[in-house]
Amino acid sequence: MGILFCRHVVVLFVFVLSLGPFSVAQTTPPPGGLDPTRGVEQPQLFSSFHTPLPEQYIRTHDDSAAGIERQADPRFFRASFKLGAVPHKATLYVAGPSSVDIYVNGVLLGNFTADPLSRLSIQVVKVEVASLLHSGTNVLAIEAVRRPGGRGILRRGEVLAAKIIPQGPGILASPILTSGPLWKGTLHASEGWQRADFSDASWEPVIAIGSIEDDIDFFQWNTDAGLYEWPGYEGASPYLAHMYLPAAAILDVYAGNGKYENVDALKDQPQQDRAREFTINFPSADSPSESAPGITLDFGLEIAGRIELISDSDAPASVSIQYGESMGELKDGPYLGVNVLHLAPHGTGHGPKSAFRYARIRFLSGDKVLSFRAIHLESIYYPVRYRGSFESSDPVLNRIWEVGAYPAHLCMQDGIWDAPKRDRADWMGDIDVSGRVIDTAFADRFLMEDTMTRLIGQSPIEQHVNGIPGYSAAWLTGLATYYRHSGRNEYVDAMHGRIVELLRLMDRDFDKQNHFINHTHAWLFADWALDLNGDTPQARAITALEYVRAYRDGAWLLRALGDTKNANHFDERAKTLTQASRQTSWTGGAYGARWQTNAMAVISGVADPAQFSSIWGNALSNVGKPTWRPDVITPYYGAYVLDAMARMNHRGDALAWIREYWGGMLAEGATSFWEAYDNSWSKKNPHVDLQADNTAGYFVSLAHGWSTGPTYWLTEQVLGIRPTEPGFSRVEIRPDLVDLAWASGVEPTPSGPIKVDLQREHGLHAVIELPAGVEATVFFPVTPGTNHVLINDMRSSGTLAEDRRRLAVLLSKPGKYEIRAE
Repeated sequence: MGILFCRHVVVLFVFVLSLGPFSVAQTTPPPGGLDPTRGVEQPQLFSSFHTPLPEQYIRTHDDSAAGIERQADPRFFRASFKLGAVPHKATLYVAGPSSVDIYVNGVLLGNFTADPLSRLSIQVVKVEVASLLHSGTNVLAIEAVRRPGGRGILRRGEVLAAKIIPQGPGILASPILTSGPLWKGTLHASEGWQRADFSDASWEPVIAIGSIEDDIDFFQWNTDAGLYEWPGYEGASPYLAHMYLPAAAILDVYAGNGKYENVDALKDQPQQDRAREFTINFPSADSPSESAPGITLDFGLEIAGRIELISDSDAPASVSIQYGESMGELKDGPYLGVNVLHLAPHGTGHGPKSAFRYARIRFLSGDKVLSFRAIHLESIYYPVRYRGSFESSDPVLNRIWEVGAYPAHLCMQDGIWDAPKRDRADWMGDIDVSGRVIDTAFADRFLMEDTMTRLIGQSPIEQHVNGIPGYSAAWLTGLATYYRHSGRNEYVDAMHGRIVELLRLMDRDFDKQNHFINHTHAWLFADWALDLNGDTPQARAITALEYVRAYRDGAWLLRALGDTKNANHFDERAKTLTQASRQTSWTGGAYGARWQTNAMAVISGVADPAQFSSIWGNALSNVGKPTWRPDVITPYYGAYVLDAMARMNHRGDALAWIREYWGGMLAEGATSFWEAYDNSWSKKNPHVDLQADNTAGYFVSLAHGWSTGPTYWLTEQVLGIRPTEPGFSRVEIRPDLVDLAWASGVEPTPSGPIKVDLQREHGLHAVIELPAGVEATVFFPVTPGTNHVLINDMRSSGTLAEDRRRLAVLLSKPGKYEIRAE
């Protein structure tokens, strides 16, 4: 995995360079531009200033065969190291276990236990050990107990990392010991194992699973959020960038038993003038916690990153840090809790990585005069250029497009995550939506492919993507969408075998009558609405519809790859399953009562167009009306509802719902789109009432990739740009202003941008610019029956479509086309 990771890094550097020079500020930033990283010149990548730390996560050789029943058993580790001279100070750092007994040269330092209520799955133990060291050979022995639970490679805490630094706590220096493959470990220690003279010759060498900063999987799930106290730890992939942002506002200033000077300096970049530094004067070096001074920093919008503090004091200091995406979360339920950070004299420290708008910092101890060159936010982001755009006569829709693109970018971290706060992990359902936004706004290639590859895993494919059948379906539809946008033949060809294997795995979930039976006994998830997650009849019905959609896209992919045999087979399977779903799910007027199920029936092709009128009247015409709890819909499935409304030619209703639903989040102060939302939920403190994961609370994310659907939808359905063949070699453009006076925008393609400019001017007036290598069929509105339009003032004929209300005209050459009715 390390080799693969490094190879991807090289590819990414080539990709970043291919973007061309960045500018400090875009020449024409869009209205309501949010992203503070937009247009940054020469982003500073982590690889430019940071080398991954040498200490490795290790586990015992027995762990590979220990089984779940041995998770809570202690693990025993030993390491020997030589010293020519004993350092004046030395600090041992240990991370991974929930509790450790630490012995240095046979002397017990103590038992150290992690907070069991903390969300930090890996917490850092640090202890001074200089007094127990001697010249010559030293022995460190650790008994470690794991905390069950967690996710990813570190999912059960079955790892340990350690190092000894010849400095006081919080100070970075070259280590004199690091965890690695030369350590010994066992599940079966005999008496006296902790003594310095104990022979561990019978112990197996540990298994080292890589530097603590080597693997993307180490950074997911907030697994490493506790490592902010680990000296030198950055915990970011080398292709990520960072930039510093001062506070936009300072709130809740509480001096306690101290006195502040230069509070406004926190709204500036780091101070070089000591007279302008932010300073706290204490009556004594230590403060009672209840009277410790505190300030709240507001950064003005949702940001992914961490707080950085740069001390300019001659003595060590302690501060606590807590984050909130909202003020309610900050005060009442910070997702990562309250984290204490110890700063070395003139040292730099960081809070945990997360996403937040507000940060509360309390100054717990320090010198009588505690000064800071800076307390600011270090934004951590993936450097991309905004290549797509959308503007219109409606400023609300313009803001919605921009606010949708922004959280999609926030979710582009070490992989394409669902959210930068929670879960900080790759979920394919989320990417089925956010990936379309990434294609539309950024045309990213590296991170999309790396994430998709990690999600599907290596051949043979023996389990569902993310363990969810519907997410296996989403992987196929997401790959097809990506291929249509990117034209990346070599990548899709590399996925050929896995496409077939995944489709065959999915086929096992049907009985002989083609009923979905969840043969793999997986967790079914479509949406957080009642009965749409978990193995319920409704969840089975909607998953079967998702499978039909995936079979159609899977067959399209296989046909594009020249695999006609498998393409034909899965095309036939899609037809067979379509008939089965029509027989079992059609109730005579709709596909049940749920918006989600009816939307998926429409976009999967299971619903016959002859059924659209009935589906609309009995189900989807209720979209936007007040709901009751079981009918709640997330913004995730809301994207599919928007797609279905467009397919049924109800774009006006879809625009109205976008303004009401996503615009409703904006009206409540959102600077990115939330994981869950309903207009009927409380407005007093909306964050605490947001419902997801079958519950509600501050843990719900206020920046979620699956909530960004309107951004791609406005480009696809108002500007009308949709690729139909790989890499936009063929594209359909169906412009529809609906109720707008004008709209314009750009869709990035591998050949260059497609530009569309629409004006309501005695009918529709469209200006379309096509790059070379793109063939477009434009579906232009005409008076019913009219078989020609003016293209660059020349009469051009075409083929009537959509009940003779649109004319399909072919644009086969690059250039600028002005189209209007005669």
